Amino acid sequence: MFTPAWFKLVAETKSATDGKQLPAKAGEKIKPGWSVINAFWNKHDGRFELCLNGTIYDGPPEYEGFATPDQEDDETDEDYEERVEQEREDWEDEHGTEDDHEQSWYREKCPGARAVPYLHEVFDDLEEKASDSESSDEDYEELGGIDFHDGACPGNDTYYAATANDYETLAALQVVLNKLRRRCRVVIVEPNPRDGSN
Repeated sequence: MFTPAWFKLVAETKSATDGKQLPAKAGEKIKPGWSVINAFWNKHDGRFELCLNGTIYDGPPEYEGFATPDQEDDETDEDYEERVEQEREDWEDEHGTEDDHEQSWYREKCPGARAVPYLHEVFDDLEEKASDSESSDEDYEELGGIDFHDGACPGNDTYYAATANDYETLAALQVVLNKLRRRCRVVIVEPNPRDGSN
């Protein structure tokens, strides 16, 4: 997966960043307690999908839906059906429907969705540092390859994600995370095959 040409790109990027820490490879040891932004190359869209402390393959936990109660001995079928329906509505008002459960996962809880507010915080911190003259406009330029997505297409808002265009963007992100003293490592789990082409 990581070819000699890919390592050559790493070396060239390391030289360009004055020896600063670069994204890690999959399996590389991460310091205990540190967060991880995992990057997965999406060949269809031509960009890296970013996940905070998880992977693009993580799925929602099993939905534990409403448990239908037993019918009482002295309860008519009609009364029983009405009671079940009312209890189901009450339960779903409190816990949500299966659709709510799935929506919550893709919009808030999955690793891809969790990366969005985290990276927004990074940009906010960077802006604050810039206003205090502790950062430079170059930091913004280097991170210009990070995009935020809210909805895959009209009518489908389950896709809530952050993506990076290329390896250089991931390297710049790691430099900025270090500059902001965030205990977080960028890990390239699935690299762009073209980074390893001759």
